[in-house]
Amino acid sequence: MSKPSLKLVSCFLLPLPLVAHAQDEDRYVQMEEVTVSATSNPMPVFDYPGQVSVRGREEIDLFLPSNVSDLLRDVPGLEFSGGPRRTGETPSIRGRGGENVLILIDGARQSFISAHDGRFFLEPELIGRAEVLRGPASALYGSGAVGGVMAFDTVDAADLLDTDEGGGIRLRGGYQDVNEETFATATGYYLEDGLDLIGSINLRDSDDIKLGSGDTLPSDDDLLSGLLKAEYQLTETIKLEGSWLHFENDVKEPNNGQGVGADDPTLNALVNKDVETDTYRLGLSFNPSDNPWVNASLTAYNTETEVKESELASSRQTIRNIDTNGVTLRNVSSFSLGESTHRFTVGGDWYEDKQKGRDSNNEDGLRNGVPDGEANFFGAFAQLESTFEQPLGLPGDVLLVPGVRYDDFESKSDSVSAQDNQNDETSLRFGVSYGPVQWLRVFANYAEGFRAPSINELYLDGTHFQVPHPILSGAGVFVPNEFVPNPNLVPEESETIEAGLGFDFADVFTGGDRIALKGSYWESDVKNLIDIGVDFAFDVTCFPPTLFPCSAGTSFSENVADADLDGVEVEGTYNSYYFYSRVTYSTVNGENKVDGSDLGTLTPDRLDLDLRFKLPEYGTAIGTRIQLADSYERNEFNDDTGNIELIEERDDYAVFDIYASWQPAFLASIILEASVENIGDKD
Repeated sequence: MSKPSLKLVSCFLLPLPLVAHAQDEDRYVQMEEVTVSATSNPMPVFDYPGQVSVRGREEIDLFLPSNVSDLLRDVPGLEFSGGPRRTGETPSIRGRGGENVLILIDGARQSFISAHDGRFFLEPELIGRAEVLRGPASALYGSGAVGGVMAFDTVDAADLLDTDEGGGIRLRGGYQDVNEETFATATGYYLEDGLDLIGSINLRDSDDIKLGSGDTLPSDDDLLSGLLKAEYQLTETIKLEGSWLHFENDVKEPNNGQGVGADDPTLNALVNKDVETDTYRLGLSFNPSDNPWVNASLTAYNTETEVKESELASSRQTIRNIDTNGVTLRNVSSFSLGESTHRFTVGGDWYEDKQKGRDSNNEDGLRNGVPDGEANFFGAFAQLESTFEQPLGLPGDVLLVPGVRYDDFESKSDSVSAQDNQNDETSLRFGVSYGPVQWLRVFANYAEGFRAPSINELYLDGTHFQVPHPILSGAGVFVPNEFVPNPNLVPEESETIEAGLGFDFADVFTGGDRIALKGSYWESDVKNLIDIGVDFAFDVTCFPPTLFPCSAGTSFSENVADADLDGVEVEGTYNSYYFYSRVTYSTVNGENKVDGSDLGTLTPDRLDLDLRFKLPEYGTAIGTRIQLADSYERNEFNDDTGNIELIEERDDYAVFDIYASWQPAFLASIILEASVENIGDKD
């Protein structure tokens, strides 16, 4: 972890649209959190038969996040690893990482994947809302949603206004000392006559990162990001949308963004790394107010991410480029039957991923381990949300959410002479939520998930690693272990069951306060896990009398194992006029059913607290964030000894932060914010 980090931020507003007016305590009402990603339609988080966490602008402004993990670190079941560099940080949900986590930005899929680079690149200042849906969601989203979904909505004018109409300019600037980072943000926004406009530009500059261990992590970032976004209500029934989201980072760091230093000249050699990603999106919605059977939307998007690395010690340059195009069409019909209400959603989507890899050191210009290729996906889905009042004469109501999706997909590559990989999957889900009284909710769900094998896994080529020649090592001769394609991979699949309950009380201690608590236990059965296999063996030709040709075996992707994962998740909040608190708790356990090894991106048992005191009359809030994690061990089967052996362990830890916000009454256009993170200097 980083050393104690002081963050200071000031915000200047013209005019004053962001300022929330003080309220009398007896008029205070805590609004219910709503999720969209869970069913693609707005639904109270409390009612949804599953687990989803929502974070909005209030947390972004208070926590002063430098990256997305700062904002979402206390979400139960969600773990970030590979950091703290932005370029190396990757998320996992319920022990499933990599391509098992689906990432959406304004509905556009983020398909960039690399062994040692981050999954996505997003400026926190441009986030209006973030949702983390935990558990398989392939019945709605298709491939990749085995662990869950991270859905981000970029900010719009409505997020920055506390009135129905208006406009303004928002200027923010700040500094954090752990990496000597400075940032500045300028945002203009306008909302009137059905037109929502926003434009924002953001700059960050940071240096090496000081760690709690006393070491320094080489990292020199120069970031530029921006957003242009418009929504226009053309008629009462037709709305048009368009946006452009840009991120670029010019950084000097090791080739391996998850590396710890620059001592190893091969693994951690410093490079100039240029990261650039653009997401373009167009949307059209048709929602006639007099026809409840039609609420249709069409979204088209393009996301292109490129990471270009130039070695400082040579002229070598490598490039990885991922280009994603997609179209989503859906319609929601709302109707009633007797005492029941229903929403029926049908839709389909198509998207394609195209990858290119380049290496200036190779004669053919292609990059080892980054095959040129493309993958095409087509899916169609249907989902019903039905609420029954007093079912079978019982008190309260029952919510049923069945869903089904069919996906057909194909991958191919021009860089190797191998057959195409083609497959299809059908994914089911069924959720039920029962509220016998207003303050209690009991729920259970069953969900299937799948992940299609990636281009990299199917068509691996080139050299994986090199080792000294068994005879000529003294002469500096090295021999390669080569990647071998495996186009016969089948998708990873999972089945998850989950059960839990929630409590939601209002007017408990003071007028308008609210307590909400939701917890669950889940189990996942995962089949056909895809992993990298290494067959390390020197050819007989490596030894006398021939010595050459010589190789050190092969590496390949394979469906290797089945696994069981399970865990517990709890999230609760209390909100009143003067006090706010959030508590989350989660566990994740996983085991390879074939050899007994621990499996997945497992996390320690973790408890997170956010305690906040508010004085609205003085424009002040002060709080603390606490993260407590249990000790952690990882065991793996040793093929040589035939035993389960400890390969990784970590002590328990506690991280404490404090934060504060102040809007002085005599400077109503100014907001000052500050935080101190990792006060105990925990490594």
